[in-house]
Amino acid sequence: DGEGKKMSKSLGNTMNPADIVKEYGADILRLWVSSADYRVDVRVSKDMFKQLSEIYLKIRNTSRFILGNLSGFNPDAPVDIATMPELDRWVLMRLNRLVEKVREAYENYEYHVIYHAVHNFCVVDLSSFYLDIVKDRLYCEAHDGLKRRSAQTAMYYVLDSIVRLLAPILAYTAEEIWQFMPHHAAADRESVLFNEMPCVNPAWELSAEDVEKWEKLLSVRESVNQALERARAEKRIGKPLEARVTLSCGEEMASFLSQFQGKLEEYFIVSSVTLQKGEGELSVSVERVGGEKCPRCWNYADTIGQDKAHPALCARCAGVVSE
Repeated sequence: DGEGKKMSKSLGNTMNPADIVKEYGADILRLWVSSADYRVDVRVSKDMFKQLSEIYLKIRNTSRFILGNLSGFNPDAPVDIATMPELDRWVLMRLNRLVEKVREAYENYEYHVIYHAVHNFCVVDLSSFYLDIVKDRLYCEAHDGLKRRSAQTAMYYVLDSIVRLLAPILAYTAEEIWQFMPHHAAADRESVLFNEMPCVNPAWELSAEDVEKWEKLLSVRESVNQALERARAEKRIGKPLEARVTLSCGEEMASFLSQFQGKLEEYFIVSSVTLQKGEGELSVSVERVGGEKCPRCWNYADTIGQDKAHPALCARCAGVVSE
């Protein structure tokens, strides 16, 4: 049981699988089996199923978000990798690492590795970073514009790979996702189980220098998020888009961040980012941004009112709406 005691009717600590299926569904039972390291005594309890149901929900909700934003996307006309923004190429590189790890785990019968790897990818790489950032592109850029279609292309590759990787474990959920998602011409639409496992795609790889660059940027983003949380706790801002972030850093860090000039607002999900040279590695300060709030993208900008046809919108949104 959950406390490590042997299950027996006399102790009253047995569990009926049928009850678990009735309360949580068969896929949660399958997820528990895959999450257990069979090389040691396997534990089971209602609390464990409750925790697993929350993890399952995270995977399901991530898939549902992607499905909701693939409307109108044609998998047979994806954006070419070479023309994708760097962020989209980064998430495909991370998808390669997931595919590599999961395929190796299947070969070695280490199913608990698969469960942890997919969950961490959904939580850390997708929900907390990539999907959080590309919401702006998905909601505010032109419907058929390159930036939005590039995000859809990356998300399609992510979902198509995840659903195939999870099919042996979350059989019913994977089948449900497969029936709702779009497919390229070579896919067998009848069932996800009639399709091959994904393989590592060499075209999605990044150079070692680019991987290191993104790891460094993620570290900076974590520092910015901590500063934003402090500012929110102190009631200096509400949502992050109300913030102006100033990064004070030494020459080396300033040179590194300058290559992301014009994109830091997108990556940090704030309305303004200013770089200034200072002492030490990095110092982050947050204050309330000026300008007016665009009711369409929620960014604060000085360009609101410049377009006479759409005076309430910022320059970007006015351009998209006019088009």
